[in-house]
Amino acid sequence: MDRSVGAEFTTARRFRTFDSLIEVPAFRWYLLSMMGNWSAMQMQQVVRGLLAFQLTDSYAALGGVALANAIPRLFLALVGGVVADRTSRRRVLQVGQTVSAILTIATAALLFTDQLRIEHLYATAVLQGIAMSFSMPARQAMIPELVGEERLTNAFGLNASGMNTMRLFAPAAAGVLIALVGFGWVYTLMSLLFVLAVVGMFKVPERPATSAAASTAPELQRGRRGRGTRRGVADMAEGFRYLGRNHTLLMLLIVHLFVVVLSLTFQRLAPGFVSEVLAVNDNQAAWRLGVILTVMGGGALLGSLAIASLPNRGRGRLMIASIALFGAALLAFAISESFWVSLGIVFILGIGQAGRQSLSQILIQSHTENEYRGRISSIMMMEMGLESFGTFAIALIAAAFGAQVAFGGVAVALLVVALVVAVFLPAYRRLE
Repeated sequence: MDRSVGAEFTTARRFRTFDSLIEVPAFRWYLLSMMGNWSAMQMQQVVRGLLAFQLTDSYAALGGVALANAIPRLFLALVGGVVADRTSRRRVLQVGQTVSAILTIATAALLFTDQLRIEHLYATAVLQGIAMSFSMPARQAMIPELVGEERLTNAFGLNASGMNTMRLFAPAAAGVLIALVGFGWVYTLMSLLFVLAVVGMFKVPERPATSAAASTAPELQRGRRGRGTRRGVADMAEGFRYLGRNHTLLMLLIVHLFVVVLSLTFQRLAPGFVSEVLAVNDNQAAWRLGVILTVMGGGALLGSLAIASLPNRGRGRLMIASIALFGAALLAFAISESFWVSLGIVFILGIGQAGRQSLSQILIQSHTENEYRGRISSIMMMEMGLESFGTFAIALIAAAFGAQVAFGGVAVALLVVALVVAVFLPAYRRLE
């Protein structure tokens, strides 16, 4: 057999799950840095939620902390998107990670001195929301410029895999550490992980080769000409005009809004659900919540690795299926009152979550030009901010009628969304 033909055959048949890690060193460093960031954030899902619920015994406080974190994103996300498109995305991300490290150190100090109150959780949630308004658009927009368009599905799948790997270990570790050494030491560990994330990001070039190549394209040169004299407001307006011209992208963002508002409720209110339905005391609630989020992370890791291995086709249909799977699993979780049965259910829930998160990012980023990615990512951030208003409303329903009723209603709504998209949006189904 001709050697070149054999090489082509091997390349065509090679298992492609880790292509972006193997072929793009900058992406390896990016992912390594983000592992520190994600592990701290996953621990925060456990510790901040449990702290809020144990301090107040209130679902409203749980929803209120999420709302406090989201409100800055509604007002600042668009500014963050403009900053991400006009400056170094790596630097913006590092500043956000540094702010998170400082906030976790401050919270740890309050815990060690026995001075922490629910008001402090609200305040740190607001400040972290401000930092995330700038860092998250930069983070989401970095991946395409690091790996290029041809590796987009693979890179976003691996990105989700890294996040979900942390979900395997970080929540359980946080739950166990809370029971053993207390909240203060967990916050100390989180601050160290944020610092490691900042340090690791220094190995990622500020201007990746794929971004530099893209910037030489005539249409991008025209788009950036005179950028130094433009006002931020004009850049925001330009982003909205671009969205208005791109009907496919507009459709994707509308569906994303409905799905995000409903699906993230589980993560925000899980501490209260586990404490009320699946545990008999605070210590048991801590480690059981950690185990549940860890098992969910295992399902999400499996799902995201599968997506990273898939070719670039049939992604619209797969997204619809992921929404439906997540809704069906959430309905089963709401009905179950057994911790052990719930563990099996959340594994399936994690698979649906991975599909929803990865495919939504892939579809939106693949239909966005590079110079607009920061601003489109900021619109997604605004949608996530709106999600917290939904979470707060559902938290009030949980307080009035019980967590099972609230989660069951969210699950049914997700199934309705999947059905509506499948039946009435054929363009979405056909997305490749």
